[in-house]
Amino acid sequence: MLIGLTLWFFAFPGNVLAGLILDAELRFTYEDNVVGLLSDQQKGGVSTSAGTTGGMSMPAPGMGGMGGGKNSYTGPSSGSSQSPGDFSATLFAEAGGYRDVGRDAEVFAKGFVSHTAYETYTDLNSTIGGVSTGISVMLSDLLSTRMSVLGKVKRFDDSQRNSNAYAGNFSLKEKLTPSFWLREFGQYEKNSADQSVFSYTGSTVGISAGYAFTKRTLASLGYSYLVQKYDEPAGAEMKTHTIFLSADW
Repeated sequence: MLIGLTLWFFAFPGNVLAGLILDAELRFTYEDNVVGLLSDQQKGGVSTSAGTTGGMSMPAPGMGGMGGGKNSYTGPSSGSSQSPGDFSATLFAEAGGYRDVGRDAEVFAKGFVSHTAYETYTDLNSTIGGVSTGISVMLSDLLSTRMSVLGKVKRFDDSQRNSNAYAGNFSLKEKLTPSFWLREFGQYEKNSADQSVFSYTGSTVGISAGYAFTKRTLASLGYSYLVQKYDEPAGAEMKTHTIFLSADW
């Protein structure tokens, strides 16, 4: 249904679309818990949320995993579920269209692609592509909200993490001045990986602040908190704090 609706937008633009969406973003990110559950982990035990202890560290935030590359992580030396943090850069682009539905709302559909490269743990590098559709509503002159559903395909340098995912997003934006805004957001994602130990459901909440230098150019700084519950081993859970800085044009 998601793909069909998106294709309808693109197949009949004259009848469906009122405007085009073209966007690019460069984002710099620091995550405090990037490596996660390692399929090749052979040493070190950690406690899961269920209180069990195994021979693997906890799963990562939907990013890559270490499959034996030269920058692979060999696991914690203590009983901590925290893995190392790392910096990354993401280049993101999207294209699509929107149509007004009433005076204060519009529906949209778009396709997107991104590539993420990590500074240290290069096996986590990923390319992601997908489609999304949703609705934006102006609640007042200063307050707006957006809801969307999306599907995506993820490919990692560590192929064991390759997966398909579906997600739902919600955000609330407050315009404090003509150029400065705040946004609160949340996401629920179901990720199904080629290897079951990398399949999970994830919940994210976060906040960001942005400043528009021009109508098309803006910068934002934000924080998010992610909780992932993995299919295997039973009870495995990981929590990740992320800080990001991005520029859109």
